Amino acid sequence: MKRILFIWTLLLSAFSLQAKTLIVYYSYTNNVHQIVTDLRTQIQADVLRIEPAEEGLDYAANNYAIGSALISAIRKAPGKASSYPPIKTTIRNLKDYDTILIGAPLWWSNMAAPLQSFLFAYGSQMAGKRIGLIVSSASTGISGVEADAKRLIPKGKFLSPSLWIRSSETRKCHSMIARWLKETGLKK
Repeated sequence: MKRILFIWTLLLSAFSLQAKTLIVYYSYTNNVHQIVTDLRTQIQADVLRIEPAEEGLDYAANNYAIGSALISAIRKAPGKASSYPPIKTTIRNLKDYDTILIGAPLWWSNMAAPLQSFLFAYGSQMAGKRIGLIVSSASTGISGVEADAKRLIPKGKFLSPSLWIRSSETRKCHSMIARWLKETGLKK
């Protein structure tokens, strides 16, 4: 019996050593980038920043007309690939990760369009993985981002709660992240 318990302990230890975390994020204003930079000081993780295919777009121009149009297109036909803006970011090894943390800015009550593009392309490969959401917004709640994530990763194991960091709190996010990591069991 002791031998079986010892072997079981070794197997669990080997699995936990191989378990990897990936942080996937998009950041236009660099608030989410700043949050992810702090997050990386608290946990070990690989990082993937989502980049739009078309460089130099000014999402803030004309009262955020481009971003608003992108979100509107996704809302009209969320099941069509053509509704999502093209991105240049790809990944080949999602199978290597058991936990994926998603850093998302909120655009018009939804997840930022470039990040939705990534999840539309790769969300099915995240089935069964632990999914954590970190959302940055200026004011409104994050339920739309959570709904987008669950729609795009329908078989993900979502950690609860999601972490909401208001834009005004970005510079002091360290303790908020630390509490969230403990609350979700990502860090003891």
